Amino acid sequence: MKRNERARQVLSRFGDVAWFRHPVERHPFYGYLQVSFVAWRYVDPREELKKVFETAVQEAPERVEWTFRSVRNWMIVPSRLMREAGPDGANFNDAMGAIRESDQEFCAATAEDLENTLRKLAEAPSIDGSPSA
Repeated sequence: MKRNERARQVLSRFGDVAWFRHPVERHPFYGYLQVSFVAWRYVDPREELKKVFETAVQEAPERVEWTFRSVRNWMIVPSRLMREAGPDGANFNDAMGAIRESDQEFCAATAEDLENTLRKLAEAPSIDGSPSA
């Protein structure tokens, strides 16, 4: 299963996903690894879930620093990408492209860390409190 499908499946354990974004793992034309992140919006976001995601982002990554953001959309994103995108995120796509083209090692690290974070979330209790299968 591709990471974007697995990410959506893991996030869906915690609620109905209304919107979802995850970059392809490699640039479709040049083959570069992409900066890994996941963004989504729940139909009915639950405040108590934020702690689950905050904990996963703090405990699972091993290579780079990550941020969990929850405004209208929720995001698990490398902190470096958020810094380079600017305070309002206006340069998000440009920052993502600049990192992709200049730092493939960082992109590989984000891919590994996101995998670890998804595993951590898959093991967390689901929205009804039951552990994962």
